Amino acid sequence: MRIAIFSDAYHPLVSGQVYSMDEFSRSFTDHGHEVCIVCPSYPKRRMRGAVDLFPTIRVPSGTAFVSKRDRLAYPWHHRRTMRKVDKFKPDVVHVQTEFSVGAMGRKYCKQRNLPIFSTCHTHYEMYMKSYLPLLPRAISKSVVRLWLRAVYKNDRLIIVPSQRILSVLRSYGIVTESALIPTGVDERIFKPCPEEARSFRKELAKRHPGFDTGLLMVYVGRMEEEKNLNLLGEAMAAVMRQIPDARFIAVGDGSGKHELHRFFRRQGLEKRIALLGFLEREKLPAVYSAADVFTFPSATETQGLVTIEAMLCGTPVVGVNKMGTGEIMAGDRGGFLAEDNAEDFAQKVISLLRDPELRARKSMDALGHAQKWSIANASESMEREYRRIFEVTGDM
Repeated sequence: MRIAIFSDAYHPLVSGQVYSMDEFSRSFTDHGHEVCIVCPSYPKRRMRGAVDLFPTIRVPSGTAFVSKRDRLAYPWHHRRTMRKVDKFKPDVVHVQTEFSVGAMGRKYCKQRNLPIFSTCHTHYEMYMKSYLPLLPRAISKSVVRLWLRAVYKNDRLIIVPSQRILSVLRSYGIVTESALIPTGVDERIFKPCPEEARSFRKELAKRHPGFDTGLLMVYVGRMEEEKNLNLLGEAMAAVMRQIPDARFIAVGDGSGKHELHRFFRRQGLEKRIALLGFLEREKLPAVYSAADVFTFPSATETQGLVTIEAMLCGTPVVGVNKMGTGEIMAGDRGGFLAEDNAEDFAQKVISLLRDPELRARKSMDALGHAQKWSIANASESMEREYRRIFEVTGDM
């Protein structure tokens, strides 16, 4: 199959949606299919070091008015872009977003009499405070519902990564046929690697003395307000005050990184934390494997891929019992679900750090439970839906 994927977000942007596109695309190409990504252009300074993993059509774009990190494609380039997609001759078109490039993908399908096959990645109600902070909550909820009903009204099939997102769409009155296909994680990459973990801690200790010993808590993800960083900071500080040899690592970049660092400095805990910024994907298994507990406070995840990555590496997780994280952990599988407050979150972490036997049991549970999210299973399910909706037969 030749698969064209339209998305308003792609590299160099780091997000769960971009990760999902990469994981599926890698698996599709492993199975002999061809993939072409249609996405916005980004400024050269942001593209420095970024590599397109698959054939990519970049649409000239400008900064989105609601978010400096996001881009909107200029509409006067749509026709030229569609001609480029025609040269690829897609058997399948998969629309991943709802904005400018997503709208272009839907238009492409309509003009060429193709079914609109889409994925809903984002629970937008959870982000409206960040995008449109001056809009009252009741109004923003109504705006989101009306907008998404209009976006999805002509789609043939909507892929959702979690049951909770499907429930949200149904509550909006969106009755389009849907299929639940979580994003898979490559278990060949994310697996326990104790030797690499020890090496990672030794190297880290050269810049952050003391990090080669003691108990270690780790967060991986974007450093933005919607990731519940206030709760993370307060909870980690509470844990470190009660457990003297506990230390904390955060991997990821974003506007909240410096504020989190300032918080720990005010608490007198600056020497017990390491904010490492962005790390390449291939380095993450060593980080997860080095952790005694993976801490993930986000309450807005449609799925929560990093929780799966951590569990595949044998690391127990403490997460907030909301959205995708709650669905993945399914009642304390592979760790503990906490209430959306720092006190309960900290106590769940402390219970794991203080009890090595409990930690070992949760580690084994995490390894077994996470196997159901393998990328092999997910991509096979997606390919079946492609063939069914687009009536593709054979190996095209």
